[in-house]
Amino acid sequence: MSNVFISTANCGKAHDADIYGVSVCLPYTVTCSGDGTIKLWKNKLLEDELPKENVITQFVHRTGVHHVDTFYSVETAGHELCIVSCVSFTGTIHFYQVDVKTNKIDAIDLLPSQDKKRSYWSLKWFKSDDQMVCHRLAATDVKGNTIVWRFHPFEQEFDEEMAKKEEETRTKRLARGQSVEDPPANVENDKELRLQPHLKLHGEVPSVDPVFATCVGISHNGLVATGFANGSVVVSELSTLRRIHNFEGFGIQGIEQNSSTVRAVAFSPLGTLLAVASDSGSYGCVSLYETEYGERVGSLTVPTHSAQTSIGTFAHNGWVFGLSFNSTGEFLATCGYDSKVRVWDVKLRERVSTLNISAGDVEIEEDIMLQDENGESVKNPPVMDVTFINKGVRGGMGSETNEGLCCVCLDRSVRWFRAAGGS
Repeated sequence: MSNVFISTANCGKAHDADIYGVSVCLPYTVTCSGDGTIKLWKNKLLEDELPKENVITQFVHRTGVHHVDTFYSVETAGHELCIVSCVSFTGTIHFYQVDVKTNKIDAIDLLPSQDKKRSYWSLKWFKSDDQMVCHRLAATDVKGNTIVWRFHPFEQEFDEEMAKKEEETRTKRLARGQSVEDPPANVENDKELRLQPHLKLHGEVPSVDPVFATCVGISHNGLVATGFANGSVVVSELSTLRRIHNFEGFGIQGIEQNSSTVRAVAFSPLGTLLAVASDSGSYGCVSLYETEYGERVGSLTVPTHSAQTSIGTFAHNGWVFGLSFNSTGEFLATCGYDSKVRVWDVKLRERVSTLNISAGDVEIEEDIMLQDENGESVKNPPVMDVTFINKGVRGGMGSETNEGLCCVCLDRSVRWFRAAGGS
């Protein structure tokens, strides 16, 4: 991947209030905002098409929406499933199913009734590529608990335990040279499958202390990580929800309230590394941990000439709000209050690209926002979230063959970039 990123599209005044989060799936880039809506921006645009002409708007709740994540999968027998999940400031998780062919969006009820009484904050989907493992949804509540559900796309629920036992039996029979022509009893006949997406409680990682849980992540090697307002991160096994690692904050302690808050966690694609974004006073730190033994293996830093930062190492000159690994795990994107998106070489722990975000990036003049409703300048807006975009997801200006980035900023803009150079 190139270290240079080129702007491919931008949308100023994309929402009527601050934009807090972004998630990308194959059909859509999804954003959520304090205006109470989520917006689904179509990814496949022609050269002359504008984002605002290709967007689906869904009102969620008047209090505003602060976290969003998407689940997209082509399931057995070609069933295409696209679900957008978001959390409003009421603490409610809202679910929407999208018909990708017609772009029709409908609210759906996925949560078991007993789980609707909680007040939630952050959430994360896990799409399983293993036929023996269910998809998952994890969410944190305001009391610091992490709740995990198994996601079943069809009316017939998939039994992980039974499937694993049957697979073990088949493996033993094969080792003994015995016939295994009959499929496992747990495998459904494709013709009998009927889409009926629903969640079933898997369990929870209870909070030891009543500390606010700010963020959550799930890995492909079976781990779940929860970040807290006191600077700590708990890593648990996804299958058993047993705690296996506890990482304490490394920021400056006691400078101001919430000076060590963990704002984002992200696993590398293979789950071998965990990136943690936390505050250190008014600065933003990013630490890296390997997940097998729970050791801190480094941090991401930029050179600084400020005498005030000589006692710590910092990735941004402001809080870090978002983290995203690329598809290979070679690079990590970070964004922060300092109006910057940075891309890092994970192996070398070096910064390889910096995008300086300015309101002047927005091409349509009437959509440029220089001040917020309080008169504060957003000429260089803080970047609230960032995500890598895989090759083949976006359309136009070479985005089909290159990886890209998308970020959302406090000037209420959405910006898309692609890596320069060839595929």
